[in-house]
Amino acid sequence: MEDKKWFLFTDGLVSGPFTKFDIEVRITSFPQALIWGRGQHEWYLFDRWIKAQSEHLESENKLRQQSERMWRIKMGEQELRPMSQAQMLDFLRDQKDYSSVKIWTEGYTDWKEIYQIHKVMDELGVSRRSHPRVPIMGTITCEAHGDTFTAQMQSISEGGLGMVGNPNIRIGEKFKVVIKSPNLYTPIHSTAEVVFVSNDGHVGMKFVGLHPESKSAIIEFVKKFSENTTIRL
Repeated sequence: MEDKKWFLFTDGLVSGPFTKFDIEVRITSFPQALIWGRGQHEWYLFDRWIKAQSEHLESENKLRQQSERMWRIKMGEQELRPMSQAQMLDFLRDQKDYSSVKIWTEGYTDWKEIYQIHKVMDELGVSRRSHPRVPIMGTITCEAHGDTFTAQMQSISEGGLGMVGNPNIRIGEKFKVVIKSPNLYTPIHSTAEVVFVSNDGHVGMKFVGLHPESKSAIIEFVKKFSENTTIRL
């Protein structure tokens, strides 16, 4: 948990990344600051953030207690023998391509891609993203088949975005999207495809046919954030 990156939002500024210790020190000067990190649905005040860390630690302890549960791996049509979590991770580390790999264990309703399981991704040190991703505050409006919904954005890159979205959407669905953020000088219109949906409601989408001007605006924002790690919202 100490290695996780956190961001602060205060006085119209996003700053970071920080360690958990950095946050605890800085919050004394900015008690009303909002805190965000990967996996959160929204920006939290400090008290809610501390509670979330406690809940996360409790969840981690339960996972450690269940570390002997058996896991199954499917590669295409081939299903491998059941194995422990450690054996599964060792096997996956030897693989160069995860595109055809799916995982199942007790408690899952169906087979999942590696990219849907953040803990496995973290253990393997892999990511589906090929572009730098940074936090952003804004909204995204999605439309498909005459239905429209608006969600809160969490992060963005030139390749796609992360958001807390409609729990009914599915991997592979495509939407016409409109992105609005104070950090982008103009709304961005594009098509986006859902590439993963987590159990806690986090949604990842990749851009399809992003207009060059819109792509440039996103790249400029990502570059400024990466260089300054402090941006005005």
